[in-house]
Amino acid sequence: MASSLVADGLEARPSVERFSTHELGPTLERFQTSGLLEEGRINLIGLNAIAERLGDRWEGRQEQIYHHVERTLTRHLEGGGFFQRVSPTDYLVVQPGLGKFSAQVSCLLYLRELLSHFLGGAAPEAADVMEVTSLSGGRIFAAGIDPDYAAAAARTEPPVLPLEPDELPTPWNPFVAADGRTLRVSCQLEPVFELRTFAQIGFRIARRVLLMPGEIELSPQELRNLTTADIEKVDLATIARGVSRLRSEQGNAKQPTLFLPVSYTTLSSQRGRGPLIARFKEATRGVEKGLICEINDIEGVPGSALAAATVLIKPFCVIVVGKLREAPGRSPEDLRGVRLQGVAFEAGMHPLDHGEFTAWAERAVVNARAVTRSVIIHGLSGPEFLGLAGLAGASHASLGARRAQAPSLAASGA
Repeated sequence: MASSLVADGLEARPSVERFSTHELGPTLERFQTSGLLEEGRINLIGLNAIAERLGDRWEGRQEQIYHHVERTLTRHLEGGGFFQRVSPTDYLVVQPGLGKFSAQVSCLLYLRELLSHFLGGAAPEAADVMEVTSLSGGRIFAAGIDPDYAAAAARTEPPVLPLEPDELPTPWNPFVAADGRTLRVSCQLEPVFELRTFAQIGFRIARRVLLMPGEIELSPQELRNLTTADIEKVDLATIARGVSRLRSEQGNAKQPTLFLPVSYTTLSSQRGRGPLIARFKEATRGVEKGLICEINDIEGVPGSALAAATVLIKPFCVIVVGKLREAPGRSPEDLRGVRLQGVAFEAGMHPLDHGEFTAWAERAVVNARAVTRSVIIHGLSGPEFLGLAGLAGASHASLGARRAQAPSLAASGA
């Protein structure tokens, strides 16, 4: 139901369909039942004034503008709110900690800051903030706000009751990338085993980033080509989706630990670390011994820079691991001296013949152990390869989600 726009004599303003985005329908509809929409606490910030002023230059500068807008919103929200670009010129903004009019005033301040940056200021009518009234089926309806009334009402507005962490909407998934494509993060849980005893020590979140519609998986190179802001969204969506899946599949049973993938890009970004650390703290509630952070996309990163990123995340997990995209064909010397507590890599399409697999695993493990003691192989094709991975010198391994099951001693070769 649309929120009521009549309060203390304020005239109701007509709701208009602002934009339709069917790919984002499932994401937006989560707010229909959150209570935030009913209370009028979800807003749209419009960049129309910037687009109109730039004219033909708008298209060529879009990515630069989106980057600045998202950096500005991230700074203001500080992990306590959410935003999503839902059209070429519209951002949906949710601030669970603010009342209706305080949220409107905040959005007006954010937009005026953006207009000042891009246009050197703008007339009051350029402050395009609207209250969202409906988010049904990907169709976004909104009504204009009265800035003067909002400013007066916000001064006497009572504080809102904070939502419980479980009630907060998850980071955007799917989301519209800077280049206009709609991306969705899909996660599966892979059981992780300690290879001396074959005891399961928890799960690893294995993710895929899919192009919508059609669910076409992005390649590693395509993922690297995403903007910093989009990579941050992928990381936040991965943790939120993975933790949600863990709770739905495992119930209230705490796991010993959970392997969380994090991109080096996000970890090294000052704006990305705040929301990331907030998600780490939330994920900690579901494990007994702590989190294991796997830093992804580390190929080519200078050792000193990676070491600095490792130090920053270490207080929020028990172990920090460097994650390679594939089995190392040589010693990863860039990781020497970084003080990582392990190196992980994807098994990929590893050999299925046991003899060939053993030779492949031994080469990879020897190369990895040149810089660390613990070596983790992810995504093995079946339980029978766990024992072989252990004989090759790996300390831990995970089973690919489609083949995930506890190993028997016979299957493991023990």
